[in-house]
Amino acid sequence: MLTTVFATRNRAATLPRVLDAFCGLQCPPGGWKLIVVDNGSTDETSAVVQGYASRLPLTLLHCAAPGKNRALNTALPDFAGNLVVFTDDDVLPAPDWLVRLHTAAEAHPEATLFGGTVLPDWPAPVPKWLSEEVVEFSVLYAKNERSSGPCRPIDIYGPNMAIRAVVFAAGTRFAEHVGPDATNPLYAMGSETELLRRLEAQGHRAWFEASAIVGHIIRPEQMQESWVLERAYRYGIGEGRNHASTLFAGRPVLGGLPAPLLARVIAYRLAARGMGLLPPSARRLRIRYRDRWLAGVLAGRKAPATPPKLARPSFSS
Repeated sequence: MLTTVFATRNRAATLPRVLDAFCGLQCPPGGWKLIVVDNGSTDETSAVVQGYASRLPLTLLHCAAPGKNRALNTALPDFAGNLVVFTDDDVLPAPDWLVRLHTAAEAHPEATLFGGTVLPDWPAPVPKWLSEEVVEFSVLYAKNERSSGPCRPIDIYGPNMAIRAVVFAAGTRFAEHVGPDATNPLYAMGSETELLRRLEAQGHRAWFEASAIVGHIIRPEQMQESWVLERAYRYGIGEGRNHASTLFAGRPVLGGLPAPLLARVIAYRLAARGMGLLPPSARRLRIRYRDRWLAGVLAGRKAPATPPKLARPSFSS
Protein backbone atom coordinates (compact mmCIF):
# COMPACT_ATOMS: atom_id res chain seq x y z
CA MET A 1 0.00 0.00 0.00
CA LEU A 2 1.03 3.60 -0.51
CA THR A 3 -0.20 7.02 0.61
CA THR A 4 -0.55 10.06 -1.61
CA VAL A 5 -0.77 13.47 0.06
CA PHE A 6 -1.09 17.14 -0.83
CA ALA A 7 -1.95 20.36 0.97
CA THR A 8 -4.41 22.89 -0.40
CA ARG A 9 -5.86 26.28 0.40
CA ASN A 10 -8.71 28.18 -1.25
CA ARG A 11 -8.74 26.08 -4.42
CA ALA A 12 -12.46 25.28 -4.58
CA ALA A 13 -12.66 26.54 -8.16
CA THR A 14 -9.75 24.49 -9.53
CA LEU A 15 -9.70 21.32 -7.41
CA PRO A 16 -12.42 19.50 -9.38
CA ARG A 17 -10.15 19.27 -12.43
CA VAL A 18 -7.35 17.90 -10.25
CA LEU A 19 -9.49 15.44 -8.31
CA ASP A 20 -11.18 14.24 -11.50
CA ALA A 21 -7.69 13.29 -12.74
CA PHE A 22 -7.05 11.45 -9.47
CA CYS A 23 -10.28 9.52 -10.01
CA GLY A 24 -8.74 8.15 -13.21
CA LEU A 25 -5.66 6.71 -11.49
CA GLN A 26 -4.93 3.03 -11.82
CA CYS A 27 -4.75 1.29 -8.44
CA PRO A 28 -1.21 0.19 -7.52
CA PRO A 29 -0.64 -3.27 -6.00
CA GLY A 30 -1.78 -3.23 -2.38
CA GLY A 31 -4.05 -0.24 -2.89
CA TRP A 32 -3.57 3.43 -2.04
CA LYS A 33 -4.80 6.20 0.20
CA LEU A 34 -5.21 9.90 -0.61
CA ILE A 35 -4.75 12.50 2.14
CA VAL A 36 -5.79 16.07 1.41
CA VAL A 37 -4.89 18.67 4.06
CA ASP A 38 -6.99 21.83 3.98
CA ASN A 39 -4.59 24.53 5.16
CA GLY A 40 -7.08 27.06 6.54
CA SER A 41 -9.26 27.63 3.47
CA THR A 42 -11.90 30.37 3.64
CA ASP A 43 -13.80 29.17 0.58
CA GLU A 44 -15.60 25.88 -0.16
CA THR A 45 -12.41 23.84 -0.59
CA SER A 46 -13.30 21.29 2.10
CA ALA A 47 -16.80 20.80 0.69
CA VAL A 48 -15.37 20.23 -2.79
CA VAL A 49 -12.92 17.63 -1.47
CA GLN A 50 -15.61 15.86 0.57
CA GLY A 51 -17.69 15.61 -2.59
CA TYR A 52 -15.15 13.07 -3.90
CA ALA A 53 -15.29 10.81 -0.85
CA SER A 54 -17.30 8.17 -2.71
CA ARG A 55 -14.92 8.16 -5.69
CA LEU A 56 -11.50 8.25 -4.00
CA PRO A 57 -9.83 6.49 -1.00
CA LEU A 58 -9.93 9.87 0.67
CA THR A 59 -8.96 11.27 4.07
CA LEU A 60 -9.56 15.00 4.58
CA LEU A 61 -7.53 16.69 7.32
CA HIS A 62 -7.45 20.28 8.54
CA CYS A 63 -4.47 22.42 9.55
CA ALA A 64 -5.47 25.96 10.50
CA ALA A 65 -1.90 27.16 11.04
CA PRO A 66 -0.68 28.69 7.75
CA GLY A 67 2.12 26.99 5.84
CA LYS A 68 2.23 24.11 3.38
CA ASN A 69 4.94 22.31 5.37
CA ARG A 70 2.94 22.60 8.58
CA ALA A 71 0.04 21.01 6.74
CA LEU A 72 2.22 18.16 5.47
CA ASN A 73 3.59 17.55 8.97
CA THR A 74 -0.01 17.39 10.21
CA ALA A 75 -0.61 14.46 7.86
CA LEU A 76 2.31 12.37 9.17
CA PRO A 77 0.32 10.32 11.72
CA ASP A 78 -2.16 9.33 8.98
CA PHE A 79 0.40 7.89 6.57
CA ALA A 80 -0.20 4.22 5.73
CA GLY A 81 1.89 1.75 3.81
CA ASN A 82 5.56 1.73 2.85
CA LEU A 83 5.70 4.58 0.33
CA VAL A 84 4.46 8.18 0.63
CA VAL A 85 3.85 10.07 -2.61
CA PHE A 86 3.83 13.86 -2.31
CA THR A 87 2.29 16.18 -4.86
CA ASP A 88 0.50 19.53 -5.16
CA ASP A 89 -3.08 20.70 -5.54
CA ASP A 90 -2.49 21.81 -9.13
CA VAL A 91 -1.29 18.60 -10.80
CA LEU A 92 -2.85 16.30 -13.39
CA PRO A 93 -1.36 12.81 -12.90
CA ALA A 94 -1.14 10.33 -15.75
CA PRO A 95 -3.40 7.30 -15.13
CA ASP A 96 -0.42 4.98 -14.42
CA TRP A 97 1.45 7.49 -12.21
CA LEU A 98 1.17 5.62 -8.91
CA VAL A 99 1.74 2.26 -10.55
CA ARG A 100 4.98 3.54 -12.08
CA LEU A 101 6.25 4.91 -8.76
CA HIS A 102 5.30 1.71 -6.94
CA THR A 103 7.11 -0.39 -9.54
CA ALA A 104 10.23 1.79 -9.26
CA ALA A 105 10.24 1.49 -5.47
CA GLU A 106 9.92 -2.29 -5.70
CA ALA A 107 12.67 -2.55 -8.33
CA HIS A 108 15.17 -0.30 -6.50
CA PRO A 109 15.34 -1.21 -2.81
CA GLU A 110 18.64 0.68 -2.54
CA ALA A 111 16.77 3.99 -2.96
CA THR A 112 14.57 5.72 -0.39
CA LEU A 113 13.67 8.74 -2.54
CA PHE A 114 11.89 8.71 -5.90
CA GLY A 115 10.94 11.36 -8.43
CA GLY A 116 9.19 11.56 -11.75
CA THR A 117 8.50 13.77 -14.75
CA VAL A 118 6.72 17.12 -14.31
CA LEU A 119 5.44 18.88 -17.44
CA PRO A 120 3.84 22.35 -17.49
CA ASP A 121 0.20 22.43 -18.55
CA TRP A 122 0.09 25.86 -20.22
CA PRO A 123 -3.11 27.97 -20.36
CA ALA A 124 -1.90 29.78 -23.50
CA PRO A 125 1.08 29.87 -25.89
CA VAL A 126 4.30 30.82 -24.11
CA PRO A 127 5.35 34.41 -25.06
CA LYS A 128 8.77 34.87 -26.66
CA TRP A 129 10.12 36.94 -23.77
CA LEU A 130 9.45 34.06 -21.37
CA SER A 131 12.38 32.03 -22.64
CA GLU A 132 13.53 28.80 -21.04
CA GLU A 133 17.03 29.73 -22.18
CA VAL A 134 16.85 32.81 -19.92
CA VAL A 135 15.12 31.54 -16.79
CA GLU A 136 14.84 28.00 -15.47
CA PHE A 137 11.37 26.57 -15.94
CA SER A 138 12.37 24.09 -13.27
CA VAL A 139 12.35 26.94 -10.75
CA LEU A 140 9.34 28.77 -12.14
CA TYR A 141 7.06 25.86 -12.96
CA ALA A 142 8.75 22.76 -11.46
CA LYS A 143 9.38 21.39 -14.95
CA ASN A 144 11.43 18.22 -14.62
CA GLU A 145 12.45 16.00 -17.52
CA ARG A 146 15.32 13.53 -17.41
CA SER A 147 16.05 9.88 -18.14
CA SER A 148 15.23 7.12 -15.69
CA GLY A 149 18.11 6.20 -13.42
CA PRO A 150 19.94 7.10 -10.21
CA CYS A 151 19.88 10.82 -9.44
CA ARG A 152 20.72 13.29 -6.73
CA PRO A 153 17.90 13.88 -4.27
CA ILE A 154 17.68 17.53 -5.36
CA ASP A 155 16.83 16.33 -8.88
CA ILE A 156 13.40 15.41 -7.48
CA TYR A 157 10.67 18.10 -7.45
CA GLY A 158 7.75 18.58 -5.10
CA PRO A 159 4.83 17.90 -7.47
CA ASN A 160 6.16 14.39 -8.10
CA MET A 161 8.11 13.10 -5.10
CA ALA A 162 7.91 9.79 -3.25
CA ILE A 163 9.69 8.86 -0.02
CA ARG A 164 9.73 5.57 1.83
CA ALA A 165 7.67 5.78 5.02
CA VAL A 166 10.59 4.57 7.15
CA VAL A 167 12.24 7.96 6.59
CA PHE A 168 9.44 9.70 8.49
CA ALA A 169 9.15 6.95 11.06
CA ALA A 170 12.81 7.69 11.88
CA GLY A 171 11.90 11.29 12.76
CA THR A 172 12.25 13.29 9.54
CA ARG A 173 9.93 16.31 9.25
CA PHE A 174 9.35 19.13 6.80
CA ALA A 175 10.98 22.42 7.86
CA GLU A 176 8.18 24.86 8.68
CA HIS A 177 10.20 28.04 8.08
CA VAL A 178 10.15 27.60 4.29
CA GLY A 179 7.53 26.93 1.65
CA PRO A 180 4.13 28.44 0.75
CA ASP A 181 2.58 30.43 3.58
CA ALA A 182 -0.72 32.30 3.25
CA THR A 183 0.44 34.96 5.72
CA ASN A 184 3.57 35.78 3.72
CA PRO A 185 3.22 36.43 -0.05
CA LEU A 186 7.02 36.54 -0.33
CA TYR A 187 7.70 33.30 1.48
CA ALA A 188 11.01 31.49 1.08
CA MET A 189 10.87 28.86 -1.64
CA GLY A 190 12.68 25.56 -1.48
CA SER A 191 10.78 23.46 1.06
CA GLU A 192 11.24 20.16 -0.78
CA THR A 193 14.82 21.07 -1.72
CA GLU A 194 15.64 21.81 1.92
CA LEU A 195 14.28 18.41 2.94
CA LEU A 196 16.02 16.53 0.13
CA ARG A 197 19.37 18.16 0.87
CA ARG A 198 19.06 17.08 4.49
CA LEU A 199 18.30 13.53 3.41
CA GLU A 200 21.17 13.52 0.92
CA ALA A 201 23.54 14.58 3.72
CA GLN A 202 22.29 11.59 5.71
CA GLY A 203 23.23 9.25 2.87
CA HIS A 204 19.83 8.59 1.31
CA ARG A 205 19.85 7.54 -2.34
CA ALA A 206 17.41 8.57 -5.07
CA TRP A 207 15.95 7.16 -8.26
CA PHE A 208 14.24 9.09 -11.07
CA GLU A 209 11.43 7.29 -12.87
CA ALA A 210 10.74 9.14 -16.13
CA SER A 211 7.58 7.14 -16.86
CA ALA A 212 5.86 8.46 -13.71
CA ILE A 213 4.35 11.64 -15.15
CA VAL A 214 2.26 14.53 -13.83
CA GLY A 215 1.16 17.70 -15.55
CA HIS A 216 1.56 20.93 -13.59
CA ILE A 217 -1.28 23.42 -14.16
CA ILE A 218 0.08 26.89 -14.97
CA ARG A 219 -2.29 29.76 -14.17
CA PRO A 220 -2.50 32.76 -16.54
CA GLU A 221 -0.97 35.13 -13.97
CA GLN A 222 2.05 32.85 -13.71
CA MET A 223 2.98 33.85 -17.24
CA GLN A 224 3.25 37.54 -16.33
CA GLU A 225 6.64 39.17 -15.72
CA SER A 226 5.58 40.53 -12.32
CA TRP A 227 4.83 36.99 -11.09
CA VAL A 228 8.11 35.64 -12.50
CA LEU A 229 10.10 38.35 -10.69
CA GLU A 230 8.29 37.71 -7.41
CA ARG A 231 9.12 34.03 -7.84
CA ALA A 232 12.79 34.91 -8.38
CA TYR A 233 12.81 36.89 -5.12
CA ARG A 234 11.25 34.03 -3.14
CA TYR A 235 13.70 31.57 -4.68
CA GLY A 236 16.56 33.83 -3.61
CA ILE A 237 15.18 34.06 -0.08
CA GLY A 238 15.13 30.28 0.16
CA GLU A 239 18.69 29.97 -1.14
CA GLY A 240 19.99 32.67 1.19
CA ARG A 241 18.14 31.34 4.22
CA ASN A 242 18.88 27.64 3.76
CA HIS A 243 22.40 27.88 2.36
CA ALA A 244 23.86 31.11 3.77
CA SER A 245 26.93 29.30 5.04
CA THR A 246 27.79 27.81 1.64
CA LEU A 247 26.89 30.61 -0.78
CA PHE A 248 30.10 32.50 -1.55
CA ALA A 249 31.91 30.60 1.21
CA GLY A 250 35.56 31.56 1.61
CA ARG A 251 35.20 34.82 -0.35
CA PRO A 252 36.38 38.22 0.95
CA VAL A 253 33.87 40.07 3.12
CA LEU A 254 32.93 43.73 2.64
CA GLY A 255 30.43 45.49 4.88
CA GLY A 256 29.43 42.19 6.45
CA LEU A 257 28.65 40.59 3.09
CA PRO A 258 30.72 38.47 0.71
CA ALA A 259 32.34 40.93 -1.67
CA PRO A 260 31.32 39.02 -4.86
CA LEU A 261 27.69 38.99 -3.71
CA LEU A 262 27.72 42.71 -2.92
CA ALA A 263 29.32 43.53 -6.29
CA ARG A 264 26.71 41.48 -8.17
CA VAL A 265 23.84 43.05 -6.24
CA ILE A 266 24.99 46.56 -7.18
CA ALA A 267 25.70 45.69 -10.82
CA TYR A 268 22.40 43.92 -11.43
CA ARG A 269 20.38 46.56 -9.55
CA LEU A 270 21.70 49.29 -11.85
CA ALA A 271 21.22 47.17 -14.96
CA ALA A 272 17.67 46.17 -13.93
CA ARG A 273 16.63 49.79 -13.51
CA GLY A 274 17.73 50.53 -17.05
CA MET A 275 16.06 47.43 -18.44
CA GLY A 276 12.82 48.35 -16.75
CA LEU A 277 12.46 51.24 -19.21
CA LEU A 278 12.51 48.89 -22.22
CA PRO A 279 9.73 46.67 -23.66
CA PRO A 280 9.52 43.05 -22.46
CA SER A 281 12.21 40.82 -23.94
CA ALA A 282 14.25 37.78 -23.02
CA ARG A 283 17.26 40.00 -22.30
CA ARG A 284 15.23 42.27 -20.02
CA LEU A 285 13.88 39.26 -18.14
CA ARG A 286 17.38 37.81 -17.70
CA ILE A 287 18.66 40.97 -16.00
CA ARG A 288 15.57 41.70 -13.91
CA TYR A 289 15.25 38.07 -12.80
CA ARG A 290 18.85 37.96 -11.61
CA ASP A 291 18.40 41.26 -9.78
CA ARG A 292 15.39 39.97 -7.83
CA TRP A 293 17.10 36.65 -7.07
CA LEU A 294 20.11 38.43 -5.59
CA ALA A 295 17.84 40.70 -3.54
CA GLY A 296 16.17 37.59 -2.19
CA VAL A 297 19.51 36.00 -1.29
CA LEU A 298 20.36 39.10 0.76
CA ALA A 299 16.99 39.01 2.53
CA GLY A 300 17.29 35.29 3.20
CA ARG A 301 20.75 35.60 4.74
CA LYS A 302 19.23 37.69 7.53
CA ALA A 303 17.03 34.82 8.68
CA PRO A 304 19.07 31.68 9.45
CA ALA A 305 17.34 28.35 9.00
CA THR A 306 16.22 26.39 12.03
CA PRO A 307 15.61 22.64 11.79
CA PRO A 308 12.11 21.36 12.63
CA LYS A 309 11.65 19.63 15.97
CA LEU A 310 8.42 17.68 16.18
CA ALA A 311 7.27 14.56 18.00
CA ARG A 312 7.38 11.32 16.08
CA PRO A 313 4.04 10.09 14.78
CA SER A 314 2.91 6.50 14.74
CA PHE A 315 2.45 4.78 11.36
CA SER A 316 0.02 2.13 10.22
CA SER A 317 0.93 -0.42 7.59
